[in-house]
Amino acid sequence: VICVPTPLTKHRDPDLSFITRTCDRIAETLKPGQLIVLESTTYPGTTDEVVRPILEKTGLKSAQDFFLGFSPEREDPGNRDFHTSSIPKVVAGDGEAAAELMKAFYGAVVQTVVPVSSPATAEAVKLTENIFRAVNIALVNELKVVYEAMGIDIWEVIDAAKTKPFGYMPFYPGPGLGGHCIPIDPFYLTWKSREYELPTRFIELAGEINSAMPKHVIGRLAEALDIHCGKALSRSKVLVIGLAYKKNVPDIRESPSLKLIELIEERGGRAAYHDPHV
Repeated sequence: VICVPTPLTKHRDPDLSFITRTCDRIAETLKPGQLIVLESTTYPGTTDEVVRPILEKTGLKSAQDFFLGFSPEREDPGNRDFHTSSIPKVVAGDGEAAAELMKAFYGAVVQTVVPVSSPATAEAVKLTENIFRAVNIALVNELKVVYEAMGIDIWEVIDAAKTKPFGYMPFYPGPGLGGHCIPIDPFYLTWKSREYELPTRFIELAGEINSAMPKHVIGRLAEALDIHCGKALSRSKVLVIGLAYKKNVPDIRESPSLKLIELIEERGGRAAYHDPHV
């Protein structure tokens, strides 16, 4: 089971170097009858176009000598209501035999296995889940800025809206996005879509809105200090409570708190942080 990072390059292109190096190592000892599964989040087609050719350089063939599949990782760090065994597992195999092996392998570990028709479909499932979150978080972040200007409390609006038992799902505003998934994964589809000459306007707009939130927060902080304290941000000491990208985890990857600290210090302020997990 391959579950390695899939970051972006500085040009926001997929960096599959962890996957390719891992597959090179697996190919050194690949044997007939083995099942190889990719779990890393990536663009549709990676299993077929990247993983399989590396493994088949050995002379062994997928669906004939060895079996290949994709099953997206589905974890929510810090969430005590769901665990690996209770989260439904999407699985797909390269060919019917691999598909059956995928169901048997994961079925021994998780309560519910959800088979789909191809590895590319399973890869698209994970991207869709994360893009859904990124776009909806961007929407509520934009609404927060608009309602703030109108003197309306976005939290009160959300609390009232979520009483509707259908047609609405609450998302919450914040100072930006963090973690290895939501800020990064949607751009894997953006990159792949260029091959088909198709735009991904929602994804790119969501990225712009979410990336702009730290500057908005620091702007509001400077304004509040000036109005309520008669003090400039450049002469202030600021304590950032929470450094991780979400509560109850030690993970600081892509955390907006890091950007907030950077922006505070760029404006002459002194920033410290407190996080019992970091």
